[in-house]
Amino acid sequence: LIINNTLLLLLLLTSLLSSGTMIRVHMLTWNVGGTVPRDDITPLLGLDHSPDIISAGFEEVGDTDKWEDEVDRILSAQGYYRIQLKTMTIMQIVVFAKKSMLPHISRIESESTKTGFGGAYGNKGGTTVRFRLYDKTVAILNTHLSAHMDQTHIRDEEYWAIMAEQEFRDPQSRVLYEHDYILWGGDLNYRIEHDNKEVRSSISKGGYLDLLQYDQLRQEQGAGHAFIGFHEAPITFPPTYKFDPDTDTYDTSEKNRVPAWCDRVLWRIKAERQEIAKALQWGSDDSSMESDLSLSLSDVSDGEAQTDGVCASVPVKTKKKRLRKKKPKKDGGGEDVSDDERTRLQTLRRRTMALMRRSAQYATDTGASIVNKATGLGGQVQIHKADIVDPDRFKNFLNTLEREKVAAVKSKYENSVRCVSYDHRPEYKQSDHKPVYAVLEVTVDKALPASLKFTTDNFKWKKGESLTITMAISKTAEVGAWDWVCLCEENWTDANKHYLVYEYVSPGKAKVKFPSSSHPSRSKALQVVYVSSKLSAPIALAGVTCVV
Repeated sequence: LIINNTLLLLLLLTSLLSSGTMIRVHMLTWNVGGTVPRDDITPLLGLDHSPDIISAGFEEVGDTDKWEDEVDRILSAQGYYRIQLKTMTIMQIVVFAKKSMLPHISRIESESTKTGFGGAYGNKGGTTVRFRLYDKTVAILNTHLSAHMDQTHIRDEEYWAIMAEQEFRDPQSRVLYEHDYILWGGDLNYRIEHDNKEVRSSISKGGYLDLLQYDQLRQEQGAGHAFIGFHEAPITFPPTYKFDPDTDTYDTSEKNRVPAWCDRVLWRIKAERQEIAKALQWGSDDSSMESDLSLSLSDVSDGEAQTDGVCASVPVKTKKKRLRKKKPKKDGGGEDVSDDERTRLQTLRRRTMALMRRSAQYATDTGASIVNKATGLGGQVQIHKADIVDPDRFKNFLNTLEREKVAAVKSKYENSVRCVSYDHRPEYKQSDHKPVYAVLEVTVDKALPASLKFTTDNFKWKKGESLTITMAISKTAEVGAWDWVCLCEENWTDANKHYLVYEYVSPGKAKVKFPSSSHPSRSKALQVVYVSSKLSAPIALAGVTCVV
């Protein structure tokens, strides 16, 4: 019966997860080394993958306007519009979406965190664009963390500063870790901590897998020091730093830096982190040990990110503190267990034994029992009385159970975000970094209808006549007192900049009128856009055919 219930639950969860639709996101990160666009960057924007959303992040930008304008020029001709741009000193992120996505993207905000020179300067830190996408909240980051091999602990501190300090107005996700999806890219500057000659030798042989064991980012994740709960696709490309500019040759300068995968793209799934946190509470009371079918995610706080028994607190609000470059504390070593931990394990041992004796599966002759895994996925775990009597065996049992539960939850959510491609572009040589991109697919519920739309896909406007634009507005539409409707050229990317003429929408009205004097006096195609002041975003789009 237990197994049947588990299988039914698994089938139900699988059905719920597979009912969503995948939205394709192309993420680019490139440390351009103070240069301006030189070669055609169209291939960097992933148009061959037909993404729904494109994020371009640049670090060490010499002229932010030139990179912004170049991306804008390319994507405006491909039917994309700009969701948001965020620039901080010499780094920027600009996010675009297909115009067909326009009714389903709202609550757009941007934020930045300075971490350079102890938090005083924006040469290092993070820029964020966040929004609602159908039923999900998404945060896309472009970050540049501190350089140098020995500054790993500073990079970790900068990660926590960015996660803790950024706040938003959307009640659904007021801080970063409350977003359903976090897509994090940038020059993270984590290095390969290994002998330079051996690193270069392994690269020449294509031995990337051997080098990843020395990758500082992987090490810090494993230790629970930073990027807890983030995923990254398998790395199958060579290190993207540091090259002699205009070559494919790793650094030959006097500094002779060790090649490294500084440029990365990672992602985090909120629901997965919540369920892992819940699963790791096994043993906190009898009910969590007796049944794996009574789990509820509604009361789980994600204020603590946990992985494999490691816990790191993430405060919702914190004062901005200057980051001080302290030397990392030396590990005292040893296997000493604190008094609190010893008390916790003793309590768990007593509860587990009591539970075993009450269990229908408990065999008095052998002292063996069956304990369900608290994730509700994948069979049963057998525990023997000897596993409880011996403290070391019991601790090993708990560690094994935690690892299995975490693996089961991760397997359940592995298709919530799917990486289609993760690679670099070695043909771009103007910087000492190579561009890195990832094509991700995120699951959303596309069954949600648009709350506001125009009454036709295309309006006709004759010269000498006024144009009346009508809308269908549902009761759930988030409209404001300062909403406006504008007419734009077909290749517009930013309604706030590229409108030809606009009219405010009177509160409670579902139409606006453009006077005949606004007619372009020639036959051409325009687009009409509804901009919500409450959501800070265009939320409806239709065509306008002008005739003479």
